[in-house]
Amino acid sequence: MKYVSPQTEKRKQQRKKRKKQMLVAAVAAVLVVIAIVLVMFVFGGKGKDNSGGTSSSVQTEITPQPDEKPQENPTDNEESKPDKEDSKPQKDKKPKKNKTSVFAKVKSVFTKTEAMAYKYPAMAFGRSIEEEADSIISLSPMATEFILSSPSQNALVAVSSYCNKYSFEHLMTVGSPLLPDVDKIIQLAPDYVIVQTPLSDVDKVKLEQSGITVLQISAPESLDDVKEIYRSITALTHGSEIASFEAERVKASVLQKLELYRKALENTDKKDVAMVFNGYGMVATKDTFEAEILKNFFDIAINGNDYYVEDFSTVAASNPQVIIVPDYMTETDVANMGFADSEAVKNGNVYFVDIQQFETASAKTIDTLCGIANEVYGDAITVQATAEIAQ
Repeated sequence: MKYVSPQTEKRKQQRKKRKKQMLVAAVAAVLVVIAIVLVMFVFGGKGKDNSGGTSSSVQTEITPQPDEKPQENPTDNEESKPDKEDSKPQKDKKPKKNKTSVFAKVKSVFTKTEAMAYKYPAMAFGRSIEEEADSIISLSPMATEFILSSPSQNALVAVSSYCNKYSFEHLMTVGSPLLPDVDKIIQLAPDYVIVQTPLSDVDKVKLEQSGITVLQISAPESLDDVKEIYRSITALTHGSEIASFEAERVKASVLQKLELYRKALENTDKKDVAMVFNGYGMVATKDTFEAEILKNFFDIAINGNDYYVEDFSTVAASNPQVIIVPDYMTETDVANMGFADSEAVKNGNVYFVDIQQFETASAKTIDTLCGIANEVYGDAITVQATAEIAQ
């Protein structure tokens, strides 16, 4: 027997409800238009009768009595004939105008009703999505963070064991990115499984034969990449138009924050920063995506074009003024890496953070750096932010 999770069933019911509401709205709109047409027909007909009555009464008043001779004016009579002939086609034209306006109103109603619907097909992760997704499983911590900060969050039914669990204890786990529980995934019957680490051919084929589409996500290298991932994920559940709008909104929000700090620090000497991802020497060098975000707040202490340096002692030798390390490390770990005599340690500017925020490139990344910058620069940020708000 195929197992369907309560969350999936609930989403399916919500989807049916939305479609039913849209259908009811469309029917109601058509009924309103029909009512308008009937009202226009009834009152329009009365208006014509009244005008006709008024015209005949005027003719009665100016019609001469038998004893009186009407003024002969052949010129007027000849001119009046074509006027009467012309008046007939004018009467025929009025209903045509009314019909056109009614059709226009009906068209506008259906246009508005169509705008309420989600727009499909929609492009997501390089492929065409034909209909709204009810459920998604994420085997990527990065994808999970994107989904949870997007309008698609209600479609997420399960995650990998590597995903950050404290934010969504209600979700099931279905193995790790490298060793997913394929049978359990098939039981949950999601529309999509999103991965970053490629699945084995056997697992991928097994899922796709069960009607489950596997989508692969790549690590972003710029804010535009972040925007595109966000757009693709939203498109799975909300269609093309809402996805594009939300992606633009998120990017604008991020850029607004970065611009605020850039202005606040343009007349301040930025402090050198070293971001260390683990005890094996993985760091953010100047050419990494993390450095692209960090440089809005700090100067990057380490040169390079990768996450690893040949000799980690060069990182400690750069004497960073700010150090960002994973929250599972301790002060002793930081000292053992060679930072004991650094300015960052001496001035208390070592920050222990959930480093996964940077690995997943979520909106939390910006918020975390904003908080660190507020502590490092203090009044320089506060004064500028207050001035911006005042404007």
